[in-house]
Amino acid sequence: MLDVSVLPAFLVAVLVILVTPGPDMAFLVATGINQGRSAAVRGAFGVTSAMTIWVLVAATGLGVALTQVPAALDAIRVAGAGYLLFLAYTTWRNAGATLAEPETAGGRAAPDVFRRGFVVNLTNPKIALFFVAFLPQFLGSADEHPFAQILMLGLLLQLTGLVTDLAIGSAAGLFRDAVLGRRSVRMALDGAAGTVYAALAALLLIEVTRG
Repeated sequence: MLDVSVLPAFLVAVLVILVTPGPDMAFLVATGINQGRSAAVRGAFGVTSAMTIWVLVAATGLGVALTQVPAALDAIRVAGAGYLLFLAYTTWRNAGATLAEPETAGGRAAPDVFRRGFVVNLTNPKIALFFVAFLPQFLGSADEHPFAQILMLGLLLQLTGLVTDLAIGSAAGLFRDAVLGRRSVRMALDGAAGTVYAALAALLLIEVTRG
């Protein structure tokens, strides 16, 4: 039986996770600025789709197994750092490039944007640790039959995350439409986005070495 009494505390925890800057937020902001709202929306759906895998990992008990193998969590951190460095490189390389029309960004480039969002979330250790280590703390009275409880909480996190990600990406797209007519501004923002990606990658690698 589902235990809904844990929902208030769970939603507070989810809010903290979602508003804390990390790889997902950096990706959506950069996508909205560089490719427009349409691309950011597709990226948000890519991020949310990847969460489905983490929901299933937690609900089937694989998450508990992962917490017993520190090397597995380190592998997720290293993979995430590697992908963030790739994003940093491509962002720096294309800094100041001519902006694509939003329709183009949401059309031919849509599969790539969706895929990037998917990979960014799948290799996001913050999300991984939330699902495999933190989410089970909200089982409540359903600890003997956790599958349905974790599934409910995971789907709630996906829905809340999608709404938040859509808002972040759309806001970045609106910012793009308003102020990014000058190449110097685009170069500065692209440089900042690449630096954020690289900094997040460095933090992940530091966590691995400390572990």
